[in-house]
Amino acid sequence: MADLTTEKAAASRAETIPGHRRVLQEAGPAAGRISGINHLVFFTHDMNQGVRFYRDILGMKVVRTVRFTSTGEGLRTAAHHSSGSAVKPADTSAVAVNISLRQVFFEMGNGELFSLYEAPGVSERPPAPVSSVLWPASVKERWSKPVEPQKLDHLSFDVRSHADVVWFREHLQANGVDVSEVSERRGANNAHRFISSIYFADPSGNPLEISSFDPADTAWQSYDFSDWLMDENPVPALLEGAPEEVQPHVPNWVHASKG
Repeated sequence: MADLTTEKAAASRAETIPGHRRVLQEAGPAAGRISGINHLVFFTHDMNQGVRFYRDILGMKVVRTVRFTSTGEGLRTAAHHSSGSAVKPADTSAVAVNISLRQVFFEMGNGELFSLYEAPGVSERPPAPVSSVLWPASVKERWSKPVEPQKLDHLSFDVRSHADVVWFREHLQANGVDVSEVSERRGANNAHRFISSIYFADPSGNPLEISSFDPADTAWQSYDFSDWLMDENPVPALLEGAPEEVQPHVPNWVHASKG
């Protein structure tokens, strides 16, 4: 009887806690195994412009260059992919692509990589990102209206502080790059914090952002990160297996900033 009473009391407490405050943020045996981004890839219609932008303006270091044909044999020989079932000499599927590509890898911070593909037929008017209203008007004129959601909406690079966001805005402007004002991403009534950002595009029109959590700001040390969970009707997968009350995850950069 006591167990039944306890279960009813627990169920009653759970019903009084909004669903978005009971989101299960971590689960499964893979938790903690992914340590970051290895690399991301964008298309460019002009690699010369791409190199001069990402190396000379954004300050990334070139670490790998390669040219190959996107077939199994092309990847095996030029890009030196491993042998075996990972790369087959021929692919006759309906989605097989056979184009010649030039690729350059750039190193970002923390050893993570960013890469550009240059290939024939790359659109000079890429589809606009969903939140295109955040980008400068001159950038939006270079885009086409999306017909359907894209593989990648936009890419945001991280910097250490809000001051770095401001520095990059002035730096981009000095180099003739149209860039937005600094935007503060917050919640309802400015009641909580998230990131500060600027929005711009590379020479091929790829939508970019530079952002910072400003982790050295001591206000993060006492911040309630449950305020980041704002969807009041979360999908069922976010609630399955969640306890009655969830302690919000504190990002690793908050712990690191204490040191």
